[in-house]
Amino acid sequence: MVEEGKSGKRVVAVLLGLVLVAGLIAWLGAKQLEKSNREGQGPGGGEATSVLSEGVLYEAQGGNPGVVIAKDVGSGKELWRAELGAVAGEPTLSVSEALIEVQIAGTPWMTLDRSSGEPVE
Repeated sequence: MVEEGKSGKRVVAVLLGLVLVAGLIAWLGAKQLEKSNREGQGPGGGEATSVLSEGVLYEAQGGNPGVVIAKDVGSGKELWRAELGAVAGEPTLSVSEALIEVQIAGTPWMTLDRSSGEPVE
């Protein structure tokens, strides 16, 4: 009976260790993506269409309508979505503490509030 208790504790310890390692790997990957976006090495030859900042992934998509989407990295849950209108090119993003600037072909297009996605006048 004593041996069964010890083996059960070992199984729990091994599973907990695996969960911690998986979490560490995910965290390191997110930090590396955030670093590469800060350095301008995102997809599209340095013009990132997504930016990871403080656990939130901001994605810009062209089209009719073009959109910017904010997603929580941990849960994958969409936090907000802002429509940009018809966007023929590939929009890029610049994220600061409180604002997101959307650019198309290097020209400022729209400024959004980082926490809500609402346009800033």
